[in-house]
Order: sequence, then structure tokens, then C-alpha cells
Amino acid sequence: MSMTKFKNASSIGLYSLLVFIIAIVTSYLYAFRLVTNEVEADSEQLLNFIEHKLSVSVKNLEKLNEVDFAGCDSKGRETLEEFLFDHLVAGLFLIRHLDSPPWIYCSVVGNVAVSQGDRDLNNVTYLDKNKKRTISVMGYDWQGIEKKDLFLTLETEDRINAVRIALEDSYSFFEDLCVDCRHVEVRLANGDLILDLGGVVGSAVLNEIRVPSREFPIYIDAVVGRKRVIGAMLNSLSLTIPISIVFSLLCFYIIHLIGTQHYSLGYRLTLAVKRRELVAFYQPIIDAQTGYIVGAEALVRWIKPNGSVESPGAFIQTLEQSKLINKVTLQLVNNMPNDLAEVLQCSPNFRCSINLVPQHLELPFFADELVTLSKNGYPCHQLAIEITERLPLKDLREAGMNVEKMKALGVCIELDDAGTGYGGASYLQELNIDVIKIDKLFVDTLIISPDRTQVLDANIQMAKTLGMQIIAEGVEEPSQSKALLEKGVRFQQGYLFAQPMSAVEFVKFWRIRQESYADQFLNSTQVPSLVGEFKEE
Repeated sequence: MSMTKFKNASSIGLYSLLVFIIAIVTSYLYAFRLVTNEVEADSEQLLNFIEHKLSVSVKNLEKLNEVDFAGCDSKGRETLEEFLFDHLVAGLFLIRHLDSPPWIYCSVVGNVAVSQGDRDLNNVTYLDKNKKRTISVMGYDWQGIEKKDLFLTLETEDRINAVRIALEDSYSFFEDLCVDCRHVEVRLANGDLILDLGGVVGSAVLNEIRVPSREFPIYIDAVVGRKRVIGAMLNSLSLTIPISIVFSLLCFYIIHLIGTQHYSLGYRLTLAVKRRELVAFYQPIIDAQTGYIVGAEALVRWIKPNGSVESPGAFIQTLEQSKLINKVTLQLVNNMPNDLAEVLQCSPNFRCSINLVPQHLELPFFADELVTLSKNGYPCHQLAIEITERLPLKDLREAGMNVEKMKALGVCIELDDAGTGYGGASYLQELNIDVIKIDKLFVDTLIISPDRTQVLDANIQMAKTLGMQIIAEGVEEPSQSKALLEKGVRFQQGYLFAQPMSAVEFVKFWRIRQESYADQFLNSTQVPSLVGEFKEE
């Protein structure tokens, strides 16, 4: 008992640990996605801001070209100052006449010189095919202070107009107290750095996101930092843990259902049918008067991969109530001529019976399948079908038509479990039965209550009156066989003669039996048959 409690406690502890781990992982993934979406949204917002500034600057460069500018004297600087005040959003405007010293621009505070290291035209990016508009990152001297900013330039017939676009060094989505939570870089298409914000680097980076501009040759690289994801995860635990627990329970429930299904009889039967593990075992039907084998009943058996045989009582009801029964029955029908090829060839009057469920009679597919098989040479005249009274037929009219279709092919029709279930006289009247099989229940009365065999006698008398052949099932004792013979029941089936056997075993059994009783028919042209007491061979 203590060991069981220990195992249960261990299982609960392991399960709780699993749920906790799943909750943490789910929270982390949720936070990662949350931060990733936020970084993407912020990067797009920053890119939109930069694109807007660039668009405004491009338009204002065109307007600057309309301004009368003679030189970088006091009047020229005043002109630039007025233009600057009218276009404050655009940036700092500069002008250079083409005949003036290169890389020297005029601004509102005087001349601005481009740094020596940024005077290579190969570093500029052109915005048009005529190479009149450029965008580049350049260093410059601003009143004795070295700076570096983004510049747009427009070359006209006599001068070059330029505008310095100074980007912010901080944005609303950058927390002052958490600089190492983010990292954003704005670059030109050639890789030149325009703006660098934040301090997340190296192993602290979980993911990198690139957002390119569709209007200008620039892009933004942003990172998803581990510190920010962990912070978001901790903030979201109160929401994600309950969701994770529910999700975990749902997963375990689904796994349990799948596991249960895999171990369910229906699922295992489906696999068994697919693997053709359900095969026919054949139990002989004997003429107890002569010992001659007149037929056999095909009984489905489940041969497991390890060679063990599953008892039909463990699965037959589930099989009959599922659609699998259709496939299995057709497999038995198709396999029978191959299983019993030698028997069928040597004994033309031999018949093998196969059990049908009501749907095989109420729907035309089974009869139609036999018609097709018959056209391909199937020995329908050596086939018998057993209709059981254990299951009800809902449409006797349809069943009757399908029975007649099968009888026209030479198929023998047998009523199994007669007197034990549904149908009774209606089956005998509507279905044109050839053979009645007396159930073991009545055969057992010959031993248990030999003075109470009225039902058995009534069934035998009814069959004789209707001109039907009789087969007694479940014969296990010699006294039963003898009593049945005395009542005129020659055809018997049961463990007294043989148990159900595999096809190979049955053929061997038939061969031995055939040799033992052949002399009884050596000088006779007649052998026992299930349809009619005797048939010409």
C-alpha cells in the first residue's frame, strides 16, 4: 500500500512539475512574441518618421532651388535663414555654387566643410537615374565641432542644394532606465550607419529584425533583447500561468484520449483488419452417419503478431457493430477458394458457410459483390451464407430480394441460431431458407434434460415439414450425436468431431478423413450434401 502511495505521489509530483515547466515555457514564448511584435511596430514607426522627414526634405530642396542666392555673404546667409524659418521641419539647409571650392557649403552661420574622410563620391547613394539627387552620411565641421549626419543633396545647373537631417538621439519607446533593453540601428543600403540607439549586444540578443524602406535606400535593424523578454514574461505570468495550466490539462487529456484510443478494441481491430490479422478458421460439418465431411463453417479468428489467437468472444460483438465487418466478411469470402482449393476441387458437393450480419442482406452490396465474383469464376455453388437470428432484420423485403439474387448464383441459405432470437417463422417464410442450424442451446438439452427436448423436436419436425436440411451445432458428446441421429439429424458440427482449425490444418484433417471413409463411397455414385439429402457426384 505504501509503495502504491509513493508511486501516486511521485506521479502527481512529476505531473505538477511538467505543468509548471509548460506554464513557464508558454509564458516565455508569449513574452517573446509580445516583445517581437512591439519591436517590429516601433521599428516601423521610426521608419515612417524618417521617411516623412526625407520626403519633406526632398520637396524643400526643390523649393530652395527657387531662392535667389548669390554668395555666402551676409545677404546670402539671411536668405538661407529666412528659408530655414519657413521650413523648420526639414532640417539645416546648405548651398554650394559649382564654381566655388569643392566640399564647402554655405549655411546660416557661415561656411560648413565636409570632413576629409567623407569626400569620396563612391560612398554616396543616388536617388535617381540622372545622379542629381543623393543621400549619404557625412561628417562636417560645425563651428569647430566635428559632427556626422544624414544629408540629402540636389545638383542643379549652377549649384548644389543640400539639407542636413538630424535624427533624434532618443525616442519615446526607449526607456531612460532601460537602455540595455533595446538596440536600434538605422543604416543606408550601403551599410553606412545613420543612427545607433540602445545597448543590447552579443548573447543578450535573442532575435534580429530588419525593416526596409520602400521609398528610400535605408533600413532599420532592431533586436529582441533577452532582458526585455524576461521582464515581459514576469509581468505576464499572472495571465499566462492559468492559461498554460488549462492548456497543459487539455494536452494531457488529448494524449490520454489518444492513448485510450490506441488501446481501445475498436482501434486495435482497425489495425488488425488492415494487417489482415483476422482470418478464417474452419470447423467441419460431418455426416454423423457415415463420418463424411460435407462442409465447414468459416469462423473468424484474430491471430496476433506473437502468434496467439484471440478468442472471438472478446471482439466479435464490437466487430459486428462496426463497418469493419463488411471488409472482414469480404476478405473471408475471397480467401475461402484459396484456403480450401483442394477440398473444393475434390468434393464438388462440399459447401463452406460464412456468417452475415443484417446489413449484408439489407443492402445490395454483398449480393452484387457475389455476382461480380461469380462472373470471374468464383464457386458460388460451394458457398453457404448463415443468417443469424441474434440480430434483427429491419427490412425483410429488401433482404428477401438480395437472398434470391444469391440463390440464383447457387448459394445455399442457412438460418443460424434458429429459435434463439429475432425473426423466427418470419425469416423462414420470407427468406427462402435451405438449411436450419439447431443451436447448441437445444442440443445441450439432450444431456441436461433429455426428457425436455420438445423445442428441439419441434425445430426438427418444422425443418422436415418445410423440406429443409438440418445441421446440429455444438455436438460435444457421443450420446448427443447418437440421439440426434435417432431423430434424423445426420449433419452435425461440434467439438466431438473437431475444433475450428486454420486452413492448412483443416485441409490435412479433411484429407485424413477422406481416406478413412472413402471406401464407403467407393462403389457409390452418391455422397451426402447440405442441399438435398444426397447429390450425384
